[in-house]
Amino acid sequence: MVDLVKIRKKAKKAAGSEQRAASSEQEAAPRAEQEVAPPQDAGHSTQDSVKLEKFKAEAGTKRQNFIQEAAVAAVSGESEVLTFVLAGEHYAVHIEHIVEIVRPRAATRVPNAGGNVVGITSLRGLIVTLLDLRAKLHHPPAPRGADARVIVVERDGETLGFEVDRVLRVVKLDAGAVEPQPVVHSSEQTDAIRGVFRHAGSLTILLDLDKLLA
Repeated sequence: MVDLVKIRKKAKKAAGSEQRAASSEQEAAPRAEQEVAPPQDAGHSTQDSVKLEKFKAEAGTKRQNFIQEAAVAAVSGESEVLTFVLAGEHYAVHIEHIVEIVRPRAATRVPNAGGNVVGITSLRGLIVTLLDLRAKLHHPPAPRGADARVIVVERDGETLGFEVDRVLRVVKLDAGAVEPQPVVHSSEQTDAIRGVFRHAGSLTILLDLDKLLA
């Protein structure tokens, strides 16, 4: 004889087990998603100075892409210049000829060299002639600071370098932003100065490397 009461109880018990199993799967799914979900971004750290840190990080590394960068900028009517401090004044030079920025190093004096020649030094086997830019720009001698750097350039197949007090950054410069040099006395006029422009609230003197290093 079939006991209908027992059959119904077994059916209810089985149905209850299936519901509990389904509920367990539904609860486990969110937990699994939480476990595999990627962590949220904690936020970006503060960016360093736009290009100054890049220069410092690559000090001693040949910057072969300078000419390519300058060519791209020229298409848009802009040029890129490296700004630096010397004797408390802000200066800038176009980056086309710059190949490296390195820390100052010992120089060997050259007999019968001109007054503006500090000496020569070796940079990974390459002989670099160090020039006294401070003297060329008629600034008095000054002790070397911790931020001093040597800017190495190539000109007419020659590798030259000059020391500055501090490298600032690379900035984009519109040709129309350069104004004639304000001259108070004729002795201040020099062909090595292309003009002046304003950047970050400071008046910056744009130098002509070809004439300056001639």
